[in-house]
Amino acid sequence: MPLMHSARQFTLLRKRCSQARPAHQPWISLWCRSKHVTGLTDINDAIEVQTQALDLTPDNHTDKPGHIENLAVTLHSRFELLGEVKDLDYAITLKQQAVNLTADAQRGKPSRLGNLSASFLRRFERLGELADLEQAITVQQQVVYLTPQGHADLPSRLDHLSSYLLRRYERLWELSDLQQAIVVQQRAVKLTPKGHTDKASRLNHLGIALQLRYERLGKLADGKNAILAKQQAVGLLANNNKLKPSLLQSLGNAFQSRFDDLHKLADVNHAIDFQQQAVGLTPEKDTHRSNRLHSLGNGFQSRFELLANLSDIDEAISLKQQAVELMPDGHADKPSKHYSLGSAYRSRFKSSSDSSDLDSALSAFQNACSAIAGDPSVQLDAAIDWANLCSDPQSALPAYEQIFQLIPMVVWLGQTIGHRYTELTRIGRMVNSAVAAAIAVGDFPKAVEWLEEGRGVVWGDILQLRSPLDELDTQYPHLAKRLKQVSRELETAGRSSRSKKFEKSKSRTTLTGEQEAQKHTKLADEYQKLITEIREKDGFGSFLRPKKLSELLPAADNGPIVIVNVAKASCDALILPSSSSSIIHVPLPTFSVEQGQKLHSKLLSSLTAMHVRMGRNGLRMKPKMAQNSVANDSGGTKDFQSVLAELWTHVVQPILSQLGLTEPSDNPEDRLPQITWCTTGALAFHPLHAAGIYGSRDPRENVKTSDFVISSYTPTLTALINSASKIKPIEKPSVLIISQPATKDLDPLPGTQKEAEEIELCVSSDYTKHLTDDQATITAVTSELGKHEIVHLACHGIQDSKDPLGSSFALHDGGLNLQALMGLSLDNVRLAVLSACQTATGDKKLPEEAVHLAAGMLAVGYPSVIATMWSIGDEDAPRVARSVYASLFDKQEGENMRGLDSAYALHEAVEHLREEVGEMNFVKWVPFVHFGI
Repeated sequence: MPLMHSARQFTLLRKRCSQARPAHQPWISLWCRSKHVTGLTDINDAIEVQTQALDLTPDNHTDKPGHIENLAVTLHSRFELLGEVKDLDYAITLKQQAVNLTADAQRGKPSRLGNLSASFLRRFERLGELADLEQAITVQQQVVYLTPQGHADLPSRLDHLSSYLLRRYERLWELSDLQQAIVVQQRAVKLTPKGHTDKASRLNHLGIALQLRYERLGKLADGKNAILAKQQAVGLLANNNKLKPSLLQSLGNAFQSRFDDLHKLADVNHAIDFQQQAVGLTPEKDTHRSNRLHSLGNGFQSRFELLANLSDIDEAISLKQQAVELMPDGHADKPSKHYSLGSAYRSRFKSSSDSSDLDSALSAFQNACSAIAGDPSVQLDAAIDWANLCSDPQSALPAYEQIFQLIPMVVWLGQTIGHRYTELTRIGRMVNSAVAAAIAVGDFPKAVEWLEEGRGVVWGDILQLRSPLDELDTQYPHLAKRLKQVSRELETAGRSSRSKKFEKSKSRTTLTGEQEAQKHTKLADEYQKLITEIREKDGFGSFLRPKKLSELLPAADNGPIVIVNVAKASCDALILPSSSSSIIHVPLPTFSVEQGQKLHSKLLSSLTAMHVRMGRNGLRMKPKMAQNSVANDSGGTKDFQSVLAELWTHVVQPILSQLGLTEPSDNPEDRLPQITWCTTGALAFHPLHAAGIYGSRDPRENVKTSDFVISSYTPTLTALINSASKIKPIEKPSVLIISQPATKDLDPLPGTQKEAEEIELCVSSDYTKHLTDDQATITAVTSELGKHEIVHLACHGIQDSKDPLGSSFALHDGGLNLQALMGLSLDNVRLAVLSACQTATGDKKLPEEAVHLAAGMLAVGYPSVIATMWSIGDEDAPRVARSVYASLFDKQEGENMRGLDSAYALHEAVEHLREEVGEMNFVKWVPFVHFGI
């Protein structure tokens, strides 16, 4: 009867609406707000009435902003009911209009801004777009600014601002956001009167922020104050308060966090106590019960790992099993529950060696990573742990298959977060293990495919290359947009249900666990349908799949490629011959990860002893320092000699033997074959091109890599394929020479002027352009790069491992970084000569990623790059330049220049330099390396 009455009222109102005068509009809007519009029919009716009422209200009417906002609120309600983003978009547009029509001095302005801020946050929660979160913060800051001191709503508005800042901290990992959130929340707590209903929640929010800072910085005072704030919050609530279980769980989490840091029994006992209280106050059918049982299980597992009391791990497994069973299938948080259960079974297996626990752990990890919905990063963790638990390579292969399906989702489709760098390091190590497993079972094609997928994804992400998603966005933007939205929603769903750290927007509808599961399943189904649809498009059949071996073999068209995989399980080389599709496997049983790391440390120590700079600024050695580097330290030279000998004996010599290269050619006219090294792990830092036995009393025992082959390097096989596709015949290549003899705040490089002169002697002035000193500005250089096939950069190089795109070449008015180079059109370039320091030095924390200027120049578009592994002597660069350009341009007289010439030219130049400076003067001739083709 009430519904019929409401319908008759609405019909009458709609009939009169077209005849209503402006004075009646407030009454119409009030009627819409007074109705309890919970059903879709009611909401649609209200929207229709409010829209007509709004249309009849003049723009200059004082109630216009209120009518606009009322319609926006109702649209937001329909969004929460149906999930149609277009309703939320329109609501935001209307709320912005209402705000714009309200003067700052009007009392309602802060409230309207607050509603707008909440809608931006809600859209961020739905789509994951950082811009919406930024807007939410900016608008909420306006809310706080316009709220008078002493206003009753100021603490609440500060509380909201703090929670938004914490959201951004979770996303970007910027410490400044966390620091600001704490300051704002402290003010919110201070301004909240005693006895206020929200005092406890605001104290808890402060405790959460302090706990986050404790986990980030490790300051014990933060951990202590987090616990104190949460204890105060819990003490303010009666047991029958609906918020009490949540705050008890939060307090338990604070003690658990401190236990994870200090491993004190009292902390884990407190954690268990408060989590037990939280579970005890949570009704059986409460949607939060699963999470609270899980948190309690974590406490018991931690105490077991401290005291080894089996009853604790038994209880942990029981609680986590209940948590899994209570979480509906399809819920995005279920994978994390399975993963945690697996970790508990694994913990008990390590203690009891009971094979049933191992089987249960493997099963739980498999369930976690194969679920249809969930946070891909959690599923990746589960797949990695699954692989690590397997007893042999064959049984681990399905786990690795799962890993390589998840990696693109985590990297290409995942959120951009501050600790992505660490995540990529972990993926790199795992890739090496996967490749070792494939090699162990004899599946060499799979090993090559996996290695390329792992290195390609990581390297591409670091340098922000065009991802598969970028290509999709170019051709099918609507599919790319929806795929990103669905991926972010799945990821957000998996994270938000595990983390209760951040207050959700007030307007968000509360769903039951089953409803959430249905929503997440729907998202997962849509994701799979999108992937299927994309793979049906021309050119996207392998979208987010590893490239097949047949697609990678063309990388070896210009010469054999030697992939060296260094993993804990084994070290192996895989050779891709240029004339066959058969992969040659070369076991390296006498080399190991540990040996590679020791050799790297030894190499660094020897370079330091010989006064070679390896720091971030990458300066060239001063002439006197370079001249005396060997004379002043024979110990450093001996260590270097030892490193090169071990690399020869354990790595290079077995590989060359397999290629049939056992004796150097007797004919000096013979052209040596070229091979390209693609190294991983600890070997990513070692000069395989210079490996050999040096200084033997019997000259017949002296042998080195360059006696047999011309060496080049590549970060990935795809980089070679891309480089080869750019090679076109050139009759007369032109050279852009950049020299900086004196750069502000850096050591002078007088040799760069001589270097430029040597090049100009080899190349006709019609085919050179020289920018030096103040001519070599960022603008001038970038405008000239695309006009010349070759660029020669005789300047300081500065490498930034934390931000690889910030790595730069020091010009007259600043650094020309890779970010700027990425934006240039460099379609016809051929060779970059980086006569700067350590332009091919990697980051030891991230060996699988070719994080250096040489790899960056390949990514920018140069098919061939000559670079240096460490600081070079200022007087050596002109010698090498003279030899390289004489070789390049002598050989191309009357014919086209070939892409391979740069590798041969460098090989000959280094041979000449070695003869001039002495073979044992490793620091001077070893650093010169070639990348690409």
